[in-house]
Amino acid sequence: MRILVCAAYVPYPPKGGGRADIWRRIEALVRLGHSVMLLHQYDTVGSMAPGASDFEEMDRVLTSRFSYPIKRSRIRTLRQLLMMARLPWHAAKAVPSGDDREAAHEAIRRFGPELVWLDGPWPGETARRTAERFGIPMVYRSHNVEHQYLGRQAAVSPSLRNRVAWRLASVGVRRYETGLMREADLVADISLADLEYWRGRGIRSLAWLPPLPELALAPRPAETAPSDILFVGGLSLPNNVTGVRWLIAEVLPLLHRVRPELTLTVVGSSPKGALRAELENHPAVRPHFDVPSVNPHLFGARVLVNPVSVGSGVQLKMLDMLMTDAPIVTRSQGVRGLPSDFAALCEVADTAEGFAAAILARLDDPEVDLDARDRVRQQFEVTAVADCLAAVAQRAGE
Repeated sequence: MRILVCAAYVPYPPKGGGRADIWRRIEALVRLGHSVMLLHQYDTVGSMAPGASDFEEMDRVLTSRFSYPIKRSRIRTLRQLLMMARLPWHAAKAVPSGDDREAAHEAIRRFGPELVWLDGPWPGETARRTAERFGIPMVYRSHNVEHQYLGRQAAVSPSLRNRVAWRLASVGVRRYETGLMREADLVADISLADLEYWRGRGIRSLAWLPPLPELALAPRPAETAPSDILFVGGLSLPNNVTGVRWLIAEVLPLLHRVRPELTLTVVGSSPKGALRAELENHPAVRPHFDVPSVNPHLFGARVLVNPVSVGSGVQLKMLDMLMTDAPIVTRSQGVRGLPSDFAALCEVADTAEGFAAAILARLDDPEVDLDARDRVRQQFEVTAVADCLAAVAQRAGE
């Protein structure tokens, strides 16, 4: 099958939950024998701007690709503001204009898609028009209850400017994402909890499609990076930043009362502002920024932790933790949207005292039920993507 994947940002390198979810699924689709075209916008400046080597690596996997840059100008900003009468900010931002729009249409025509896969709401205009133009099914991949996610990020954002930006981005999102779901032939939701939320609001064509951990597509690392306690996560997102600061300020002192030698390793994208200095200057924190792969760190840790208490969808870091043989300590948000047998494999605590006690207990008793963990891992394999495509074909034929 020829599948057009529409994404709001470049998914390679697959760092961060959203990018990793998109790229790993593309790899799974290709492994299943499908041809994939990726349409996405990308930034030309900043840490997330792709380089020539990133495009080359994507092209090794993709059959076709259309990449168009994010354009910034006063006229472009005014156009996006005017479009907000019917589109959310990020959806307006993702609409290609002028020559990019015509070139995108031509590239899609040459590829001849048989299915449109819309990854998140922002490229919705291109996806829905393509599905209508070619008379083909559309799958909507729901990463979050997007309007709730944006509101929660705004609530924990540390600066007024960022809070305003997150709030602006949430305007009109509930109506827009609901409309896309009603149009889609299938909504492939990342989260069991979010799936029930949408079912309660009248969305019927729903299926659970869990994200793929990296180890579903790659072997275990040959070498590991040892640590006592490990957190992995993008350090630009407000919920991760808040979680790391809570871990350092509230949990680490409790650990040091009992085990003063313990250290916390933090692996993630390079943080901005004060957080970088906080991590680099703390005597018990070992930061590692922008590493090529987090897997050596995951497989070298004695205890894996997730202190994040705010979010939506599923936190992909939890699945990557599942693929290791180390104990997992998380707040309840970490297991939200995941099956109950997954949650049973984790130590769940939401208070600093409970979190510290769980870490200390697992340091003293690190044994893990590997048979139970293997059984749960089977739910997060490439076959889940194949089952989703079969469901799309069945619904399209009804």
